[in-house]
Amino acid sequence: MSPLVSIIIPAFNASRFIQDSVLASVQQSYAKLEIIVVDDGSTDDTVARIQAIHDPRIYCVSQANQGQSAAINYGVSISSGQFIKILDADDWINPEHVACHLASLGGRTDCISSCRWGYFVSDFRTPFVRHEISGRNYGDPMEWIVDSLTKDEGMMGGWMWLIPRQVWERSGGYDSRLSLNNDFHFSIATLLASNGVCFAKGAVYSYRKRLSGALSASNGRRAMESAFLTTDLGTRALLDREDSERIRTIAADRFQSWLFHFYPDFPDLVESAEARISELGGSALRMQGGRMLKFLRPVVGWKGVRRLQAFAYRYGWKHILDRKARHRLSGLE
Repeated sequence: MSPLVSIIIPAFNASRFIQDSVLASVQQSYAKLEIIVVDDGSTDDTVARIQAIHDPRIYCVSQANQGQSAAINYGVSISSGQFIKILDADDWINPEHVACHLASLGGRTDCISSCRWGYFVSDFRTPFVRHEISGRNYGDPMEWIVDSLTKDEGMMGGWMWLIPRQVWERSGGYDSRLSLNNDFHFSIATLLASNGVCFAKGAVYSYRKRLSGALSASNGRRAMESAFLTTDLGTRALLDREDSERIRTIAADRFQSWLFHFYPDFPDLVESAEARISELGGSALRMQGGRMLKFLRPVVGWKGVRRLQAFAYRYGWKHILDRKARHRLSGLE
């Protein structure tokens, strides 16, 4: 008997894109689905746009705004599928996506299935698909994590996986305290709750690359606290499984990458991140940037560069950075 797959779509003020995501789910070649859209307190016409799509497999439920993590957990809690697929409200999956995921597992319910993914800006049907070292089968999920974080881009989106329900339950789902980078801890917990990764080459996920307005673009206090917490939770889970030099280096580098964002506006998070990096043995990771950064870093150090950037950002540099970002994104169209 074919298993039921639950597609969970968290949505908050997603009226511009939600129909594309729901239709991508409805139009899957694998038909035994339930599509649960969790409206997380939207104030636009997100719900009306969902209701305009008539398919008995679609269930739209609403809750007071609690954040993406809580919305996904709620959607899973009311779902019935033996497998769970997360789809962001502004993204897209190809028509064979679910079928390829299931085929890659070959009936196993102790492993998770991964997919290919790519960025898009305007046309989700033609994403700029990444070719990654981690795009293969793994008998040990820790090796997938190491390859992703050291050889690939470290994309840990929860949408990458088809997750058997028993693996979801062992992992504990999303930590509802997390907003920014919530997928980092979630994917690590999910991978470590599994017995391996089965790669579905034919499953392609189109991830919307946007200049601003997305959850990942946030840099306020709550977002930075979430970034620290998800890094702490995720790296501690890795170290609990394998306290080795390679994992300590990965953990220290992860904290160092966020330290560049914390400084100079969040001194308490800077102090906490520096303490963790020291405990882990230090990090040699260098802040990345353009020609100006490479020129200034030997003179004033990365902290001096960050102070200059923070000052410039407050006095108009943001508009220049936005133009540069738009130019980069145009290459993906």
